[in-house]
Amino acid sequence: MDKQIDPRKIRFSIIKHFNSPNSAVTLDGYTVRRQNKIFIRELGRSVVCAPYDNHFIYLDPVFNQKGGRWFAMCTCGSPAVIAGYNAYKKDASPTSGDDILPGEMLVCYFHSNTGRHSDGST
Repeated sequence: MDKQIDPRKIRFSIIKHFNSPNSAVTLDGYTVRRQNKIFIRELGRSVVCAPYDNHFIYLDPVFNQKGGRWFAMCTCGSPAVIAGYNAYKKDASPTSGDDILPGEMLVCYFHSNTGRHSDGST
């Protein structure tokens, strides 16, 4: 059985405008804002966001309401993932905090694998 992909259901939460490094508007029309850390309800704690210069990580405001969407995204259009490398303990991730784990970060999946965001920027 050959299933056709409906692009309206898999658009993720790609950013329509990204001229501001602190806020952006998704194609769905939702404004998302840069945050230093994001509370993940399922984990019961916050996760620090990677501090990119030209993009930022955000929670998709409608991922629970629309199927086929990822919970966290980068404004470059890539999904974001939680990484827990020990190298982050001495680099960008704080080593202490009330509701975070040292070394754990939300990072852009594409950037973490290629060194570039999905729009080609570094």
